[in-house]
Amino acid sequence: MGANRGPELQAVCSAMVSMSFISVVLRCYVRSRIVKAFGWDDFFMVIALMFHVMFATCAIGGIHYGTGRHMAELSNDNIVKAMRYWWLCYVAYCWAMIFCKISIGLFLLRITIKPLQRWIIYIVMGLTVFTGLVFFFVTLLQCNPISYFWDKFSQTGTCVPVDVIIALTFLYSVISVICDFTFALLPIFLVWNLNMSGRTKVLLVPILGMACVASIAVLCRMAYVMDFKNPDFLWATVDIAIWSDTEQALGITAASLATLRPLYRQLAAKLGISTNGGGESGKDTPKWYGAPSTVKVSKRKSIWNIGTLMRTEKGGTVRDRGEADYGMGSLQPIRLRDDLVDDTQVERSEKGFQTWTVSAGGKSFDEERGVPPIPTGKITMQKDVVQESERRSF
Repeated sequence: MGANRGPELQAVCSAMVSMSFISVVLRCYVRSRIVKAFGWDDFFMVIALMFHVMFATCAIGGIHYGTGRHMAELSNDNIVKAMRYWWLCYVAYCWAMIFCKISIGLFLLRITIKPLQRWIIYIVMGLTVFTGLVFFFVTLLQCNPISYFWDKFSQTGTCVPVDVIIALTFLYSVISVICDFTFALLPIFLVWNLNMSGRTKVLLVPILGMACVASIAVLCRMAYVMDFKNPDFLWATVDIAIWSDTEQALGITAASLATLRPLYRQLAAKLGISTNGGGESGKDTPKWYGAPSTVKVSKRKSIWNIGTLMRTEKGGTVRDRGEADYGMGSLQPIRLRDDLVDDTQVERSEKGFQTWTVSAGGKSFDEERGVPPIPTGKITMQKDVVQESERRSF
């Protein structure tokens, strides 16, 4: 028996599909049991895993009939079966990458607020889906009849020139790399305004951008694309199969690892390991990273529970009804916003109204409060601004 690269391909497929399977199972556990937010991005990643399993299964099935060996050493029947498995690998690869890229895009949309960034994600998703579908239909229908791709012994037919397949493969690979790096760079802008320490942001960006590691396999595969021209197809294309399988595994695994931080925090809590992001006493780090923080404004009522604010006037004695019981001296009601007559800026200034802004993350709003020029001994209205993180899991 001659040279055989089948065991090499089988080992890679077994390792890669195991890695993908474990990462997706952990992802589903985190989303369904810990954060209880199983979404469409998780659903599409499960589908991507199914097609990756199909790819690995067909590749290993083809090994049994001759994939990884020289075709001169194989019977016609084994060549037909091995080539049929190769064609099924084409189909599985296309759909695995399409659903993987959709899942990554939907994952980033979960934490994206700015319209421009959302449009970028939509465009990248649309571009990857479009090129993936073009690649799928060209490879699916490259021969007429379709079965002529794997059976050239018992029938006649025609196929698209191999140069077209090579050119399309290069085009698809380039677009895939560009889209992957776009998804990798976006997290830098997504976490910029999150309410967390700088150290946590630095650690978070590579986690969210891990999906680009699949581009490493794409770049490696491009070195072997010309092997499609080799007449000894089953032997020459083993490297293409290896790097295609690796690309799927890295994309699925990296995208799933980006969702496992809640599991890490849960395990760290059980082991007594601190997960603070390096802020002061860990107070500036929200429990879950997610959307920019919002603010809540609460009003502290007077201990006397009166409906209007009071102030002491110099000069004569002035009392309002019911205030003698409190021993508050000379008091006069302060008119609040509802009592404004013209609601002009001059009137607001005269009556002590000031405008102030509270902002956190990317959100802000204006509040008005009456701050009359009252002397010592005053009773004031106090507003407490309480900053709370809007906790939103990935």
